[in-house]
Amino acid sequence: MQHEHLPPAAHASLLRACVQANAPRRQAVKTLALLLACSASLYAFERRSPWRSWTADYRTGINQRRVVTLNDGTRLTLNTNSAVNIAYDGVQRRIDLLAGEIFIATGKDAAQRPFFVGTPHGSLQALGTRFTVRQHDGYASAGVLEGAVAVLAGDGAQRLVLRPGESAHFDSDGYHRQALAPYGGAWLDGMLVARDMRLADFLAELSRYSDHPLDCAPAVAGLRVSGSYPLADVDAIVDAVSASLQLRRNTVTRFWGHQVLRIELAAR
Repeated sequence: MQHEHLPPAAHASLLRACVQANAPRRQAVKTLALLLACSASLYAFERRSPWRSWTADYRTGINQRRVVTLNDGTRLTLNTNSAVNIAYDGVQRRIDLLAGEIFIATGKDAAQRPFFVGTPHGSLQALGTRFTVRQHDGYASAGVLEGAVAVLAGDGAQRLVLRPGESAHFDSDGYHRQALAPYGGAWLDGMLVARDMRLADFLAELSRYSDHPLDCAPAVAGLRVSGSYPLADVDAIVDAVSASLQLRRNTVTRFWGHQVLRIELAAR
């Protein structure tokens, strides 16, 4: 269809008519795109946000620990900032770890129902045992103190079995078996134990128990920390470590009033 020979006024009228005719379609496309974007954003937010943890069956705040005895005699201990849902039925016993870290001492079930632990990164089956499960960024880990724990694939098949003194990091793609950290369960006694740990790694672990994020200057990140520290007073731990390494603590305020406690070289 040719319009180049139309008078300018007629050409303008035709163009406006075409734009108006296509407006509802363009608006519908924009609305659909917006809805899809919002849906994706809400899903990502829900996966990364604490909303699911706030409605959990059991949860703890920062630097809180909680012990729960379930109706089969299983003893469940939640570490700092942790959340779980309990799903027991006539077929199985299941604990879903939504956030944080838990210690489980399984009870003897009269109905002999299998015992599972679900995480966003894979599932476990307890085989009459005492063990820990922790959720990390991008993977989960488990460590066995007594009995055995099976790490399961997506179809429920066993990928590996952990024995006492063993642990594993796992996600949907695979797993990595390693020795159980000798002081990994110190939190059960309200302690953080470090043996020749990098300062940056020590502060990352201690941050789990702190109301404010903790970090250090790159120049001191590789300094080594050793000792046993009561988690009841995080500020006292920071002061003690700073003094032993001849460093200073500094509170840094970032965007939106966000405060970070930073350890750095002492001013001269």
